[in-house]
Amino acid sequence: MFPLFNALLAPFLPALWLYTLHRRFIQKKSPQSFAAQWGRITPQMRAFGQMNAPKVWLHAVSVGETMAARPIARALKEEIPGVQIALSSTTDTGHDIAKTLLQNREVDAIFYFPLDLALIQSRVLNALRPDAIGFVETELWPNLLHLARRRGIPTFLVNGRVSDNLLNTAPRLGPLWKWMSGNISLFLMRGHEDAQRLKKLGVPKSKIEVTGDVKLESPPLESETLRRQWRQELGLSEEDEVLVCGSTHAGEEEIFLGIARQKTELRLALAPRHPHRFGEVAALTEAAGFKVITRSSRESWSKGAVFLLDSVGELGDFYAVADFAFVGGSLINRGGHNLLEPVLRGVPVGFGPFVHNFVAQSELLVAHKLGTMAQDPRIFFEDIVTWLDAPRTSRPEFASRVATALAPHQGAARRMAQKIKEEINHRDAETQRK
Repeated sequence: MFPLFNALLAPFLPALWLYTLHRRFIQKKSPQSFAAQWGRITPQMRAFGQMNAPKVWLHAVSVGETMAARPIARALKEEIPGVQIALSSTTDTGHDIAKTLLQNREVDAIFYFPLDLALIQSRVLNALRPDAIGFVETELWPNLLHLARRRGIPTFLVNGRVSDNLLNTAPRLGPLWKWMSGNISLFLMRGHEDAQRLKKLGVPKSKIEVTGDVKLESPPLESETLRRQWRQELGLSEEDEVLVCGSTHAGEEEIFLGIARQKTELRLALAPRHPHRFGEVAALTEAAGFKVITRSSRESWSKGAVFLLDSVGELGDFYAVADFAFVGGSLINRGGHNLLEPVLRGVPVGFGPFVHNFVAQSELLVAHKLGTMAQDPRIFFEDIVTWLDAPRTSRPEFASRVATALAPHQGAARRMAQKIKEEINHRDAETQRK
């Protein structure tokens, strides 16, 4: 399958070259990303490969996956003495978060993920010389997986999930999917529903482990501490009622601006999903008659203004400032985003009906009365106003519900790290016997 796949891929190389040029010069992606896509090896990558220590390469596409990689990296360092971790990202925003992890010494090298072309991936593997590779959540790359298996490098899908798109697409890929998934050493899945989906796609039960969801583990700071910190920084009192709308897409912000006009005592904060929309949402908010206070301005949040979180990587902890939260990508057919980030910060969450990428999360939240789904996007305005006017659950009671709901997922990162450690040790034992 490897020769056939690459033979079929070859005619598309000119188009791929043009696409990366478009990203670089039209979409204004970073020059480092462009160079890395075509196989540039940085001095940091070479130094990583020369380290005389266990080495793990983690790949995370963007911000959400990079944040999920963080506790896994931390657990790997606790489980494997002296381990070195390289973290790759696809997007500029993901790479920005990776820089922070590098500065904090949570990882030891960072780089942009290369194109999945055999010669390029061979070059990267030669430089990094990893003992294991972990793909966070959904990323599977046929050439890299094949080359890793040929070199005896164990590969893992960590915090794995199976989206509706993969569930529908994989059967149509036929032998390609069988070859690609067959090259994965172990699928470490976030929940039983995702594990069942993998089984439906023909992955052997022996290669699937349910380890829990790292996004459902405890937040890095206690939520009451985060709440006080944010409110103090923004000049808010405990009596101020705050609604944070996170990861919003076009067509969703307008609904909440309308709610803010109706509920004048409400403090509204908007956090668009994509940074390139920060200016667009600011203009939309001003056109609706509101003053805009941006995070980048570091101003206090004056009454009657809408707060715009125009930063990357802060949304998770920023939810703690809220009394209520909404997670975007759910009023449009986008599939939703991480519904648990607000809940982990002690905040009840609302979301629309389009959460097909987070079905297990939505069902968990509704079952434990931690969140509310508006079934019909056409009447969402009325639903959300009713939700905001409903009696509040006390924060201690809410925290107790969260603890009960998330108990099975505590230690998820540690379980993943232990599985990776076992495979590395098995590989080393096999090498010594040879």
